[in-house]
Amino acid sequence: MAKRRKRRLRIGRLLLLIAIAIGAIILFFTGVRLIYNALFSSHGPQEVIEPTPTPDPIYKNNYDWQYLTRDENDICTYEDANYTSSFGIDVSHFQGEIDWQAVKNAGVEFAFIRAGYRGYTEGVLHEDPWFRTNIEQATKAGIEVGVYFFSQAVSAEEAAEEAGFLLSLIQDYPVFECVYDLEISSEEERASSNDQTINTEAALAFCRKIKESGYTPMVYGNKSFLTHDVRMVDLQDETEFWLAAYGTETPEFPYVFSMWQYSCNGKIDGIDTDVDMNIRFIKK
Repeated sequence: MAKRRKRRLRIGRLLLLIAIAIGAIILFFTGVRLIYNALFSSHGPQEVIEPTPTPDPIYKNNYDWQYLTRDENDICTYEDANYTSSFGIDVSHFQGEIDWQAVKNAGVEFAFIRAGYRGYTEGVLHEDPWFRTNIEQATKAGIEVGVYFFSQAVSAEEAAEEAGFLLSLIQDYPVFECVYDLEISSEEERASSNDQTINTEAALAFCRKIKESGYTPMVYGNKSFLTHDVRMVDLQDETEFWLAAYGTETPEFPYVFSMWQYSCNGKIDGIDTDVDMNIRFIKK
């Protein structure tokens, strides 16, 4: 019995010594960590590293809207140290017969005339039935003319084809700008399944072909189209932009554009129907 008791005492002392040793090791490393933190991590407040903001690659406009005015006929003008403006309309066969001299007398300085369009379903190219009459009569009245093509291109190749068709229509007329106008209003339209990449590549193909022929290209669209349906960052060095934004005193669009279509129900002498109203910003 005495021998067993002695053995138990020895085992107990051994376990106690082991426990004391483990505790001492833990205390040692805890102390080392506290000393390290005190020396290297606690010298005043820590520096907060802010994330580097990604620069916005899309050019922004610098219009100051306090210089925008409207008269009683809803004609907009703009004048600041950098820009002046001109007033214009855009028309197609939907306006029917137009008295272009009366339009000129009403203060219209420029007009964008639809030259042609691609069919919504089969994709056939068409000349606007009133194109030649409109461009000839507008030019005769002393109105500066541009043209637009209503696209339904589903590829860059089709957009280049549209540009070629447009160029063949305008070769005998004084035209200052050529506009690519892709609008989708129904899922039944052939271009309704286009994604952003297809739309961007198509717009680029159109604009480059127009530019190669010596004309100034432009892409038309509303805020949603220019923000989501094409990549402006890929287009901005190739073309100008024509913004459509109705029902607002000033356009809520920060990026660069050179023309603003601000109304789709304007009234102009010489035109029996509603007509789109536009202001063009001209660098001084």
